[in-house]
This record gives sequence, C-alpha cells and structure tokens, in this order.
Amino acid sequence: MTLPNKLSLSRIFIIPFFLVALLVGGAFPEEPGFYAWFRLVALLFVIAASITDWLDGYIARKTGEVSTLGILLDPLADKLLVTSAFVAFVELQLFPSWLIIIILCREFLVTGLRTVAAKRGIVIAADRWGKHKTGWQLATIITTLVFLTAREFLRHYGMWENPLVSNWAADQIFHWTLQALLIITVILTLISGTLYLVRNRQLLEE
Repeated sequence: MTLPNKLSLSRIFIIPFFLVALLVGGAFPEEPGFYAWFRLVALLFVIAASITDWLDGYIARKTGEVSTLGILLDPLADKLLVTSAFVAFVELQLFPSWLIIIILCREFLVTGLRTVAAKRGIVIAADRWGKHKTGWQLATIITTLVFLTAREFLRHYGMWENPLVSNWAADQIFHWTLQALLIITVILTLISGTLYLVRNRQLLEE
C-alpha cells in the first residue's frame, strides 16, 4: 500500500478517538475542565486529519503514486470524518439536524454513485466543487471546535460570564457565526452534489 493511501487510512482510524475526545467530557460533570481539555484534543485530531488530507494528495501528485484505491479512499476518509463530526455536533445541540441530514444525504448519494461507476470500471474523482465543499466542511468543523474549546476554557476559569464577555453577546456571536458557516457549507454541498449527478446522469439513466 502506498504512503498516500496509508495517510488516508489514518484519517479513518482517527475518527473513534476524535469522537471520544469530543463527547466524553460530558461524562465528568464534576470536572468542568475536562470539557475544555477533551475538546482541545478533538480539535488537534481534526487538524491532524486535515494535514494528512493535504499531505496524501501532495505526495501522490509529487511521486505519481495516484492509484484507483487512492482516488476512492481519499474522499471516503473525508466523508467519514465530516459526517461523524456533524452528527456529533447535532448530539451537542450545536446544529439543527435537518441541515446535517442534507449533508449526509449528499455524501451517501455521491458515494453510491461512485460505487455504481466503479462496477462499470469508471472512477469518479473529486472535482473542484467537491474540493471546495470539503474545504468548507472542514473549516466549519475546525471553527466549531475552536469556539467550543475557547468557550469551555473561559467557562472553566469563570471568564465566560464576565461582564466584558457578556457585553459582547458572546453566546449570540458563537451561535450565529456557526450557523452562517453551516449554511454556506450546505449550499456548496448541494451545488457539488447536483453537479455530480448532472455530469454522471448516464449512470442513473442506465
């Protein structure tokens, strides 16, 4: 197995550790600092996954190690990480479930389309819109984790309720910034999914 493919697999192996770090803090309500430190670890996992995402593509292009497995595995690893993160955010009541369902439906639809294409010997690689979509999804996830981590550390040290923070309406800024990022992500997700269907409509017609 080539190094780029190993890096793609590493993103899949990161997912359970990321989810534990993101969600386990709630198991220790008597230790509020656990929220902050566990979510910082979750943030570091996603940053590490984003670096491997860039690195495996760079190495594959640089060395010419572009394989059929890599073309399928790279977007699959991205989808698993992104969908896991968004479902976890719904669990944390950060995002409305119906918007996340739109993202999930697009990801499953494109994955199914790739599976049908693969059976016919056709490889559907990620296009420019797909890459933009993935970039925005990761940006939304990282921004959400940065906000979560910062908020939990401030709460841990008693600063979130500080008048200076309250006067800035931090909770409202936190909420609406994340919602705006999510809406942009959903729009790009819909555009990308529609383009995949249009460009590969012959597979659906068959």
